[in-house]
Amino acid sequence: MSPKSSTAAVLLLAGAIALPALGQIPVPPPPPLPNLEVRVVATEPPPPRREVIVYDQRPAPDYIWVNGSYDWQGDGWVWVPGRWASRPAARVGWVSPRYVRVEEGWRYEPAHWSNQRLVVKEKVKVKKEKIKFKKEKKPKEYKEKD
Repeated sequence: MSPKSSTAAVLLLAGAIALPALGQIPVPPPPPLPNLEVRVVATEPPPPRREVIVYDQRPAPDYIWVNGSYDWQGDGWVWVPGRWASRPAARVGWVSPRYVRVEEGWRYEPAHWSNQRLVVKEKVKVKKEKIKFKKEKKPKEYKEKD
């Protein structure tokens, strides 16, 4: 065996031994989103206001329109108007606020930039079937033997 082929064989063997060990290294969880404080508040947010988007006022082609929404500040809802915003980093998207009715009131998830992929479960339509019940015949009366 030549020196080059023996070196290649040793490297191939070392790679074959190390590869399964790499599969056991845990993947770290994604970092928490900065300044994202999910709250549960007692009062429902007001209905959203209607806004007009003026596209010719876009500051630059890479800016996106962020819709206005209500934000919980202190002890009440405050309207934050829509605006043009540039992405703070590549491959991030704007996540609109969410207001979800829960037993304690309203869970409020503020709007934020995120590089996380949002997975929303879809509602599944269930086909309703009519269930037919058979009418039971009344049992015949019986006489007791004396």
